[in-house]
Amino acid sequence: MSLQGKTIFVTGGNSGIGLATALLFAGEGANVAILARRAEQNEEARARIQESGQRCLAFSADVTDESAVTAAIAATVSEFGGLHFGFNNAGVPQSLTPLCELSGREFSRLMDVNVKGTFLGLKYMIPAIKASGGGSICNNASAAGIIPSALQVAYAAAKSAVIALTRGCALECAKAGIRVNAVCPGATTGEMWLQFSREHPNRAAIALAKHPLGRVGGKEEVAAAVLFLCRDATFTTGHAFPVDGGRTAG
Repeated sequence: MSLQGKTIFVTGGNSGIGLATALLFAGEGANVAILARRAEQNEEARARIQESGQRCLAFSADVTDESAVTAAIAATVSEFGGLHFGFNNAGVPQSLTPLCELSGREFSRLMDVNVKGTFLGLKYMIPAIKASGGGSICNNASAAGIIPSALQVAYAAAKSAVIALTRGCALECAKAGIRVNAVCPGATTGEMWLQFSREHPNRAAIALAKHPLGRVGGKEEVAAAVLFLCRDATFTTGHAFPVDGGRTAG
């Protein structure tokens, strides 16, 4: 199915999995809007996306800022005439810290960005997509949301909450013609993995060993799963879809 004339809104869309997804959807004919914090990087991403010949809007804001999220989605609908797909991708990792040593400040940050950011995206994407005749939303959870890891318990809790949001919204939105799914990546190429592997090479090796396919996944591979869930998996909703090299298989 061609995405010509369709529009996707991507949070955290200026790098990593978010940018890979935005580029893939643009390559399939969709207009794109991205929202992320760093204005200069947003403009670089917007230029790359528009090289595909599709239009792109870039909003510089934090996903926890409710007024900014709702304004950006409203502007996207106004510019492109509707909204058909959403990808709540923005998230932050946890430092390798035992739960009893984790600060309340870091716990709040993990919950604010990973959970509240997804909540706000869903809250304002859903009515916009409904008004456009239906569509699909994908949330970026994590393999850690299915099988937690020691020293990143709060991150796992946040991503488990994303999966719960996904399943609950799938039930609420089905009659409106909106499917809601989540991708659950394992170790994936991008800034987070590169930083983690530099700072904690031993832990990175342990994490990689948990992936039966024996390698780190590509951000483009996760983007392909997002496209599949949004465009092709038309009888799939409420699903937490692992893209993790088999990490959660056993």
